[in-house]
Amino acid sequence: MTNIDCHFGQQLGVRTLALLLGTMLAYHRAAAFETPTIANETAAQAAARHERVAARRAKVHIIGHRGASEFAHENTLEAYRASFELGADGNEIDIRATKDGVLVCFHDDMLDRRLIAYGDVSDYTWEELQKFPFREPDPFGNQCRIPTLIEVLVLHRQHGGLIHLDIKRPNLDQAISQLLDRFDMWDHVAYCNAETGGVILKDPRLALSRYKGGLYLDHSEVFPEAIAAALAKPGEGLIVDDPRGAVVALGRKLGPVSTTPVALRTVAPLQEGAHHGEAELIATLRDATDWNSVAQSDDARLAAGRRITARARAADQLWEIKSASAEAFAALEERVRERSLHKDWLHHGVDGACALRSLILLKAPNATDLARFALWRDDPALSSVADPRFANPRAWTDFRVKMVAFPALAHLPGASTQQLCRDYLSLDDEAARKLGPTQFEEAGRALLAVSPTTETALELMKHRLQVVRGRAILDCLAHGHEPWARSALESGAKPALAYLAVP
Repeated sequence: MTNIDCHFGQQLGVRTLALLLGTMLAYHRAAAFETPTIANETAAQAAARHERVAARRAKVHIIGHRGASEFAHENTLEAYRASFELGADGNEIDIRATKDGVLVCFHDDMLDRRLIAYGDVSDYTWEELQKFPFREPDPFGNQCRIPTLIEVLVLHRQHGGLIHLDIKRPNLDQAISQLLDRFDMWDHVAYCNAETGGVILKDPRLALSRYKGGLYLDHSEVFPEAIAAALAKPGEGLIVDDPRGAVVALGRKLGPVSTTPVALRTVAPLQEGAHHGEAELIATLRDATDWNSVAQSDDARLAAGRRITARARAADQLWEIKSASAEAFAALEERVRERSLHKDWLHHGVDGACALRSLILLKAPNATDLARFALWRDDPALSSVADPRFANPRAWTDFRVKMVAFPALAHLPGASTQQLCRDYLSLDDEAARKLGPTQFEEAGRALLAVSPTTETALELMKHRLQVVRGRAILDCLAHGHEPWARSALESGAKPALAYLAVP
C-alpha cells in the first residue's frame, strides 16, 4: 500500500454507500458481461491442477505485485502472465467493482493517473470503463486494458497459480467468494487483506500463507544480498515487482516473456480529442473563475467537481489534438498556476495536473519551469482544503499535480529537465517530504529516460537511496541489449546481468 493509499483511502463517503447495492449483483453481472472461454475440467484435470497448486505452496513461492509490471502494465492479464513465464508462482491482484457491479482488477482510487478518464472505477459501468485508453500503455499499445476478475481467475487456473486478493473496497467479499466456488479455486488463494476480506477470511477452505518479505518498495528484488536476507526469514513467500532476482536466487529457470496480448481488446478505446476544436477547449480551460472558491455543501461540491473534470478533460484533449499555439500554452499554464481547490482529493487540482502533463508532453517552452513550480509549491491556500485528520505536510494536498511531473518529464529531453531531476535527487528525505509524497524513484527514472547513458546510469546506481539504485538497474535491464545499458550493468550491477537471460 502506498503513502497515497494510506493518506486518502479512508475517504470513501457516498461512493462506498453507492457500491453496497451494486455489488450485491456483482457475481451475476460479471458472468453476464464477460466472454473468456471457461473450459470445463475433467476430474483428472482438476486433480492435476490442485496438485500443481499444492506444489507451489510447498516451496518458497514468488508473488508478482500487481503482476510482473516491468514487462506489462500493472494489473493487466499480460503482467500476470509474465509472472508465470518468468518463473513466479502467482500474483497480487487489486479488485474493485464497476458501477453495475462487475469485478475488475485496477489499483488506484482515481482513474486519471493511468487512464484518460476521471473519477473512480465505481463511477462507470463496465461497458463505459472498457472504452478508456491507458495514458502510457506500452508495450501492448491499444490492447492494454483493465481485465475482469473472471478473466484473471481463468488465467490463474490455467497456470495453477497462487493469488493474493487485495480487495480495494468493502462488500465485495461475497461476490469474490462465489467466483472461487464457481472455479474451484479456494486453494489458489494464499493471501488476502484483512480489512475487506469478510466471508473469505472465515471460510474453512482458506489456507493463508505468510510472506517472508516484500522486496518491491525499495526494489530490493534486484540486489542478491537483500534477496538472500529475505529468503532467510520465516514464512513461505516473497512479493516482488520483478520476479527475476528471486527466480535466479532460488535456482529456477527464467522463461521467455510473450509479446502478444492474452486476449484481444474487443472494445476500441475512445478518441475524444478529435471531436473538439482548440478554441472550444481553451474556452473551457479558462472558464475557471471558481478555481479558488472552496465548495462547502454536498451539492456545491458535486457541481464544482464536474467543472474541474471538464477543465481536466479539455487539458487532456489539447494534448490529444497536439495543440501548440501560444493561446493553448497560456491557458494550460493558467490552470497549472491556478489549479482548482476542492475538499475531495479526487477533484482537487485535477485540472492543474492534466494541464501540467499536457504542457510537458506538448514541449511548451516553459514546461520544465512550470514543473519545478508545481513540485516545489507549498500554497498557504491549501489550508482551506487539507484534511485535518492527517498529519502530512500541507503541500501534500497538491499531490495530484506534483505526481504527474516526473512521468511526463521523462518525455522531455533537455538540459533543464536533467537539472530539475538532479535537483530533486539531491534533496534529503526531510526536504523532499515537505514538498509532497517523495518521488526519488520517479526523478531517477525520468533522468535516465532523458539521458540514457552509461554515465547517468552509474550516477544513479551510486545514489544514497536503494530505491533509486534499484530503479536504475531495472531500467538498464529494460535496455539490456543496448551498449550503454549493458556497460552500466557490467560496471555497477554485475549480478543483475543474470536477469538478462530473458529478452
